[in-house]
Amino acid sequence: MKKLISLLLAGCMCIGLAGCQKADVNSENPDTQSTASTSATEPVTITVGVPTAPPALPILHMIETKALGENVEIKLDVWDEPETLIGMVQDGEHDMFAFPLTVVSKLYNKGLDVRLMNVNTWGVTYFMTSDPDFDSWDDLKGKTVYIPLQSSPPDALTQYFLAEAGLEVGKDVEIIYATTPEVATLLASGEAVYGTLIEPQVTKALMGNENLRIAFSFEDEWQRVTGTDTKIPNAGFGTTQKFIDENPELVADFQNAYEESVTWANEHPEEIAALAEKYLGLKAAVIQKSLPNMGLEFKSAQDAQTELEMLYQLLYDFNPSMIGGKIADARLYYVDEK
Repeated sequence: MKKLISLLLAGCMCIGLAGCQKADVNSENPDTQSTASTSATEPVTITVGVPTAPPALPILHMIETKALGENVEIKLDVWDEPETLIGMVQDGEHDMFAFPLTVVSKLYNKGLDVRLMNVNTWGVTYFMTSDPDFDSWDDLKGKTVYIPLQSSPPDALTQYFLAEAGLEVGKDVEIIYATTPEVATLLASGEAVYGTLIEPQVTKALMGNENLRIAFSFEDEWQRVTGTDTKIPNAGFGTTQKFIDENPELVADFQNAYEESVTWANEHPEEIAALAEKYLGLKAAVIQKSLPNMGLEFKSAQDAQTELEMLYQLLYDFNPSMIGGKIADARLYYVDEK
């Protein structure tokens, strides 16, 4: 472990919103003025693949305020599993994507021309249980753990923490994968006793089961194993190099507008919760209560490169296949040349 930590430090140079669907919103918010606008004179539609997770919230504000200009329509298309996201990247019908950071690395290392634009979700992951006697990872020997979003950072880090405790998945611990809402429901009902979960579903599950508790914050566990005070990068937005080449100004405007909408969402919890209920059918009270723990924070991919390389180094040392067999080079990270 000490060797791993030294390598990490030397090398330092992630659910969700349920029921998300395609959105086409034309109303404007007079209280917000975005500095981003595209010069497109002809109507443009960009289709954005989002998970059932916090990265979708700023997009709702962008749609509501027409942040990319009157001629640009944003449509959302949900993916519940990484396999669906991969299909979106390959089908040629989607333009921009919210990526788990492990998935974007895998795709890049397989030769797809994906580019990571930003990191927008940090931490956000918790290990939960209704077992009153549980207090350490090695207590999971012989147990079953439920995890959402197979191959995502929550999955990869859960497996890492289990291995660090001397437990082997498939031998000492059984892992069952389900969607983020399904894991939340299983934990809230008591059918699942142990599970990894992300906000806002953490808050929803806690509200449904008085015996359920947060056993570990992955942020705390990350800082323990890395010996740093850095945050865990979890998810970010990206696109393809082809789309960047064809729409450089639109991509740059999207990046700027998304950053502004992250800030707006954090500063207006009641309003963003209302948008989530209005357009996605979510309970505003759950979104508003969980927002402080959603880890919504914007960093360009270039600015987040240190944290990204630390995550990728840790996972590479544990299991290279989790990130596509190697640590991606700097071409993965989008550069705004506008």
